[in-house]
Amino acid sequence: MNRPIALLTDFGLKDHYVGSLKAVILGINPKATIFDITHDVRPQNIREGAFILHSVYPVLPKSTIVVAVIDPGVGSMRQALCIKTSRGFLIGPNNGLFSMVLRDEVRYEARAIVNDRYFHKPVSSTFHGRDVFSPSAAHLSKKDVFKSFGPIVHKLYSLQIQKAFRTDHAIKGEIVHIDHFGNAMVNISKIKFPSLVKTKDASIVIKGKHHASFKSFFSAGNRGALIAVWNSANLLELAVKDDSAEKVYGLKIGDSVVIRLPH
Repeated sequence: MNRPIALLTDFGLKDHYVGSLKAVILGINPKATIFDITHDVRPQNIREGAFILHSVYPVLPKSTIVVAVIDPGVGSMRQALCIKTSRGFLIGPNNGLFSMVLRDEVRYEARAIVNDRYFHKPVSSTFHGRDVFSPSAAHLSKKDVFKSFGPIVHKLYSLQIQKAFRTDHAIKGEIVHIDHFGNAMVNISKIKFPSLVKTKDASIVIKGKHHASFKSFFSAGNRGALIAVWNSANLLELAVKDDSAEKVYGLKIGDSVVIRLPH
């Protein structure tokens, strides 16, 4: 057994933090396969981390152990968790970081990580990523120790995440993420609203004032014009050809997006 380990944090790459996680893992399992999801989540932005994890989760190799550390409550009474899902394991704080993944899971089991035989010692009150989460993942990558981590947890903290909804003549959602390119992801999915895929003459209004048109791909838009495409996660994505939609139109997370349907 050698389950792969994926890392997702808000640590950035300037400091020693990510290297410390990997060093601890390899110290326990020298044959570990470790890969990075990202370390550029905005500092302490649990909601952004939840979105990124949800976006990558469907393509993770089966049995992957995700170590996710966006943890402003480190050292407090918040629990350390290991969650067994249909695809693998999630390790991190009980702060809502796994909300978006778990809402799509039919069955899962969560356990508190309290068995200190799996910890790196001494345990720092400010670096559970190194001393609790990573070593637990390393041990789990070698052997099925899930049940020995600690007791079952029945109550998981969940983020209050707004869902898109439909009215008689519109679908209403909001921007939930802005990526490195300045493109804005909207919580409107073509899987949940399949009729939109064939809709050509619907109008898209952002913040009640900016208009976007549907395009098949990014370069199909005119320079400076706001366009909307269905992205690889099947979500509506707002973009500007060769530029940043965030900067050009001042887009922000939480901005309203309304697709007005033809009557």
